[in-house]
Amino acid sequence: MARLPRRDPKRTDRRSDALRRDLRFLNADALAWAVMTGCGEAYFVAFGLAAGLGEVTSGLLATVPLLIGAAAQLVTPWGIRRCGSLRTWVGSNAGLQALSLLPLAAMAEAAVAPAWAIFALASLYWAAGLATAPAWNTWVTTLVPAPVRPRFFAHRSRLAQIGLIAGLCLAGGLLQWGRGADFELAAFGILFFLAFLARAVSAVFLYRHRDAPRGFVTRIEPISRRALAPFLAEGKGRLVLLYMLAVTMSVQVSGPFFTAYMLKELEFSYIELMSINAGNIMAKVLFLPLIGRLAKSQGLGRLLWIGGLSITPAATLWLVSGNFWYLMGLQMAVGVGWACWEMATFLLVFDTIPESHRTPVLTLFNFANALAVVGGSLIGATILRYTGVGPWGYAMLFGATGAMRLVTLFMLAAIAPLSLRQRFRGRLLGIRTLSVRPGASSIDMPLVEAEGEEFDESSHRDSGEDRRTITGADAEPA
Repeated sequence: MARLPRRDPKRTDRRSDALRRDLRFLNADALAWAVMTGCGEAYFVAFGLAAGLGEVTSGLLATVPLLIGAAAQLVTPWGIRRCGSLRTWVGSNAGLQALSLLPLAAMAEAAVAPAWAIFALASLYWAAGLATAPAWNTWVTTLVPAPVRPRFFAHRSRLAQIGLIAGLCLAGGLLQWGRGADFELAAFGILFFLAFLARAVSAVFLYRHRDAPRGFVTRIEPISRRALAPFLAEGKGRLVLLYMLAVTMSVQVSGPFFTAYMLKELEFSYIELMSINAGNIMAKVLFLPLIGRLAKSQGLGRLLWIGGLSITPAATLWLVSGNFWYLMGLQMAVGVGWACWEMATFLLVFDTIPESHRTPVLTLFNFANALAVVGGSLIGATILRYTGVGPWGYAMLFGATGAMRLVTLFMLAAIAPLSLRQRFRGRLLGIRTLSVRPGASSIDMPLVEAEGEEFDESSHRDSGEDRRTITGADAEPA
């Protein structure tokens, strides 16, 4: 009778210790990243307004740097293979993103903030941040075992949401105090320095994770027709992708200008601006479990229709009243609609991307999405240029975005029958907030795990467990 190999208790303990350490670092990274987003990125447009860039130029600050950053991050698959380490690539870009915030803090403190410098630094911020996203997605599949994923990522998502709301509240309070004490720009300087510290802490924790298995990086496909073929071959996937880009463009016609509308036209305080930003995030977090159950019971097609119909009149309804409490309630309700839309569109495409192709596909999608964002914002800027910045101009802007969103429902009608009977059979692990945009709620991605999707990790020395792949385009909150 063959003798079974003996289990080495010391080796098992080392694996358990390494896993617990990785999980702690993943949690700490999420919390630090969320604080940075709430303190820094969420207030770029407000900083542009305070620096005197004007309402239209400040609105473009939310979109044009995103396109430049998305173009720069197209080198991500090549860069990962070149440096040979997912940890090195992600950690280095996280550090670069942190450093991009320091000159912004210095300019705010010196009260000298030329438009070209703000746009350049915001572009560097987005390029470094977007470059980490696909790589972190791929890397994390090697760190978290399948048995602990649902509970762990649900907890991690809650930590990130807490950090995001804390960052938003801290920023709103600090800026309101700075405005009252007549050193508003200096308050932005303090804010961006705090965001730098938070991202620097995040980068340190990223470097302390274990790296991906040896040889794993060589399996990452560069951007090519071969890498994209499995995804593009899915007719339904193409339709959903085109629909998502159309909605993104229509939303961004008005989205970048909501901050200026609230601060300049409605004369909201920073506390009120912060409350509206935080309100829709809290609504999405509270209703996420219900939305996950709807995905399973009603199907993705119906969930997509709920989301699509909810977000269509959202911007136009801002014309009904400028009352803070009305807009607060509206944003919370629309936040739930956005959560349904994001959940449905994401789940309809995530399983069409094989793991080895995920990094190039997500890298290219970042760029396509950025093109849609900038295209929409340029339409909105043109409307404001010709109609004038004021009540009439914003009425035209909100009306135009509402009309364009209405047109996207015809695309939705072509998609929904394909997925009406499709049920979500995977597990919802949590959500990850990618960005905070008042006119489009926060931009989130569900973190999900498909049933039966396996990840071959036999080459990983530190793992004796069978792990399943985390699938999806959730950008690295890292």
